[in-house]
Amino acid sequence: MTVYQEVARTLESEIRSGFSNGDFLPSEATLAGRFSINRHTVRRAIDELVNAGLVLRQHGKGTMVVNNRIEYSIGARGRFTETLEEQGLHPSCKVISVQTMRVDSKLAARMRVAPDADVTRIDTLRCVDDQPICVISHYLLDALLPGIGEGFKSGSLHAFIEAHYGLRIQRRQCLVGASLPTASEARLLHCPRQLPLVVVKSNNTLWGENAIVEYSVSRSRSDVFEMKIESAR
Repeated sequence: MTVYQEVARTLESEIRSGFSNGDFLPSEATLAGRFSINRHTVRRAIDELVNAGLVLRQHGKGTMVVNNRIEYSIGARGRFTETLEEQGLHPSCKVISVQTMRVDSKLAARMRVAPDADVTRIDTLRCVDDQPICVISHYLLDALLPGIGEGFKSGSLHAFIEAHYGLRIQRRQCLVGASLPTASEARLLHCPRQLPLVVVKSNNTLWGENAIVEYSVSRSRSDVFEMKIESAR
């Protein structure tokens, strides 16, 4: 076993026995002094912990322990912000791009709309305690939500739609899969390219109706999230 692997194993044991979610490891300089190694070796040891899903690097803050994943329930309401707030977390949302577009044949089939339908695509970056954990692409039907690209800035998108358009949205169907992040996704989520993302593709309709008003694709860090799917009773 190499030196950095030994250090990683020691830190992993300490994390599991003496750290809580949200705690920070000592600085690289402190760890280098403690183990009598250089900072490059410390970084390689921390890389092992990052890849194992035990810690996250936070730029300007340090290395945060995340040994317990966030449990996210995939239910009809489908509100990301509200679901995490119910767990005592502090989520935030940042709009990273807005695009008005006409659906292609593939998207038209997914949304069950005419090929010439207009939609607004809003890409959002979701964070917990300022740590990026999820990127979501929302495709919203312009006919029902005119001007949403200019109006929505942050917070819960579905809560915004309910407050400003008087429409309630529910998740009608979803597909859960996985994929490796693109270079852009890895940069936004501060994660290595080899870390799989949990991908959830959702058809969202007006409450009690079947017509799709939003198609969304979320890409979440698999070392942070666990998806909980409950059967209907």
